[in-house]
Amino acid sequence: MKAISLGLLLFAAPAAAKEARLAIVIDDFGYDPKGTPPDAEWYALPWAFTAAIMPESPRSAKSAAEAVASKKEHILHFPFDPFLTLKLSSGAVDSADQAVVSKLLDKSLLQVAGVRGLNNHRSYRATMNQPLMEWFAGRLKEKGLFFVDSRVSGKTIAFAEARRVGVPAAINDFFLDTGPKSGEAFCRRWLDAGAAVARKRGSAIVIGHHYFRSTLECLKKRVPELQASGIEFVPLSQLVH
Repeated sequence: MKAISLGLLLFAAPAAAKEARLAIVIDDFGYDPKGTPPDAEWYALPWAFTAAIMPESPRSAKSAAEAVASKKEHILHFPFDPFLTLKLSSGAVDSADQAVVSKLLDKSLLQVAGVRGLNNHRSYRATMNQPLMEWFAGRLKEKGLFFVDSRVSGKTIAFAEARRVGVPAAINDFFLDTGPKSGEAFCRRWLDAGAAVARKRGSAIVIGHHYFRSTLECLKKRVPELQASGIEFVPLSQLVH
């Protein structure tokens, strides 16, 4: 029998599957308006997601403890404006802004213990303010925390400043729910969009909110289908660099 050449074997070998990792971040844990699915139901999900926990909320510390007990990654969901009144000067970061943001950051890290990083809650104006974002990135670098820009504004510079300062960072690709537009069909549309980006680019990030029952039901139904198609669901920390 004639030997098969190495070249033919290499040609016939199946190509390795392209990496496609998707991180789901679920915001606003700790804040439970009426009708919010119980944290236990979220934390019982059998695949990886990252819980973003609000500081200064009734259940902040408890939700963080439940995340740890459930072996789910959790981060701090950090607010600037409108939660804080900030001057947001354009030339240099205002000292009063530094003081109030530092105070809240230090307090939040005690309330939501055990985090390795954070993303921003709302903060439309702050994430467009270069002096504040540069200074804040420096604080995160000192504390060894990563940053994920939720991208609540198309003009955000928070991700760029974090990367420039040397903070491990990433940026949100899509929201799975947006108030009155929320629903299972809306969630599925943008979850599938995230999966498409992950297949093309290798990874993607999507963000939802824990008080939408429709988002939870969408994820319960669609995530297993996407896993079967080759999408790997990973903790957010795996996608920062």
